Amino acid sequence: MNTTPLPGHLPPAGPGVPADPAHSAARAPQRPAPRILGNQWLRLLALIIDMGLTVAALALVSLYIGLATIGGRTDNTPFYAIALVVLALLFLYSPLLTARYGGTPGKLLCGLSVVRLADGSPLSYGTALARHLAHLGMRLVPVLGLLDPLACLWDRTLRQTLHDKVVGSVVIRRSMRPAAAPSPVTKPAGS
Repeated sequence: MNTTPLPGHLPPAGPGVPADPAHSAARAPQRPAPRILGNQWLRLLALIIDMGLTVAALALVSLYIGLATIGGRTDNTPFYAIALVVLALLFLYSPLLTARYGGTPGKLLCGLSVVRLADGSPLSYGTALARHLAHLGMRLVPVLGLLDPLACLWDRTLRQTLHDKVVGSVVIRRSMRPAAAPSPVTKPAGS
């Protein structure tokens, strides 16, 4: 699991910033450093990948229904299959994968992960489900459905979409690792 800076971390003291702990506690909490936030274009690519996987799953079920009804079947079994797939996509695909692995296949392929804004911890299933349902709900509103995923393009501080703001989540780069501490320099014996 990646270690990411917490949103409340304090930057190191620098020129003009007092190093006194009493003064550092008075500073406003900082948000995650921009270098670890998920790239907006990678987020949109991840969304396109996930939409493609969803469409492929629904296309396979539709193909099954088409093949099953060619023989003149009159029962509703094929239609129950598509209802089952839709429910599985709704409650399992994004929420379960986000809670369990940090993101959907599209996000994971793009090196992104979804975490809580407050402390950088993984989302619970309930929070991931609320995030997903907020995303789906916004898609039902014509203009809001377009603005939601594009909101990360103009949110300069945290690159959050609207559904991220609803549940307090943020997308970070999974592949970013903290810089290794420099090894201490020692003088060779006899110098």
